[in-house]
Amino acid sequence: MLRFLGFTILCFLLPFLAYGLWRFVRHGAAPGSEAWPTVVLLRLSGAGALAMLLAIAVLVSFSGGDAGRVYHPARMENGQLVPGNFE
Repeated sequence: MLRFLGFTILCFLLPFLAYGLWRFVRHGAAPGSEAWPTVVLLRLSGAGALAMLLAIAVLVSFSGGDAGRVYHPARMENGQLVPGNFE
């Protein structure tokens, strides 16, 4: 779950990082030296939300077991942790 959350947060922040890097390379604007316009922040937020939703859709579509299989969660057997699996 933590990996999923980290991946979605990274996908949301990626447009902001790319724009900041572009500003730094193109205009030499040091990070934090000037405020970004509200319109730019709204567009970057929209792009980040779209990237996050696409990442969630891809992760949900391509992870997990096959249809019709039953998931058995992780359990303790004889003091050992047995990982979850699909049968």
